[in-house]
Amino acid sequence: MQSLVMYSNEFSGHLNNGLAPEQFKYRILVEGDSWMDRSAMVHTSLLQSLAPEMDAGGEAVLFINLAIFGDTMRRMGQNKRDFVQWVRTAFGWKFDAILLSAGGNDFIDAARDEKPGEGLLKNLAVQAPPAQGRDCLRPEGVSDLVKKWLDPNFSVLYDAVQASRHRDVPIFLNSYDTPTARNAPAFQNGRPWLYTSYVKNSIPPALWPDLTEALFGEVQAAVGGWATGRPNVHIVPTNGTLIPATPGTTGNDHDWQNEIHPNKGGWEKLAKVWRTSLKTVLVP
Repeated sequence: MQSLVMYSNEFSGHLNNGLAPEQFKYRILVEGDSWMDRSAMVHTSLLQSLAPEMDAGGEAVLFINLAIFGDTMRRMGQNKRDFVQWVRTAFGWKFDAILLSAGGNDFIDAARDEKPGEGLLKNLAVQAPPAQGRDCLRPEGVSDLVKKWLDPNFSVLYDAVQASRHRDVPIFLNSYDTPTARNAPAFQNGRPWLYTSYVKNSIPPALWPDLTEALFGEVQAAVGGWATGRPNVHIVPTNGTLIPATPGTTGNDHDWQNEIHPNKGGWEKLAKVWRTSLKTVLVP
């Protein structure tokens, strides 16, 4: 029996065609962004590599995927009634785990979509460049994002799980990996993410590597904070897994398909880390 990845709106059709969820070794609910959905219009995501990785160990998994390309923690907490419905629905089986990838787009949006000097980045068009890229971050912007938006909206999802019969189910959180800021959008004529943010705020390219490391350090710290005081929440340690893309490249390079998403080889590396994390917690 092989693992199966399906979107939530496909579940009823699969049931009508004979799907038996209880026959899978694990049943896993997935919520999140493009790292769980798809990394570009024609490229897949982590689950497409994690499924065969689990199969290789003889562990067939039914993945029910609620993730949406470009989604944010803020929208998940405020508008994701689909997630709440899934954890509240009574089946003849329980989920064995919940996977969540969230927070990355919130940080990227706060850097890219705000006016220069607002959001997460300082505007170096109106002030001298600092000695280190990390000093281009606005600490107050990071703090506001995490405390006012990310933490409360994660709590919405977490509390929904705790109010359900899945309260003891382990939740695994994506900690991403640190990309390279470069002009490599997900599709032709699209906008890159970090590259656009840095250019808009007149940040010199020499500062980009240190700034990106600091920015994703904040992402990972925010995600890590969601596990504090919650023993059933686990961080998947993916940062540092991938070979960074070369600065200045504009497409697929090393383990990266575009600026912020891995390619097939990158997903396969990450899937191994995820399987190791899952197997340390899930019942054999």
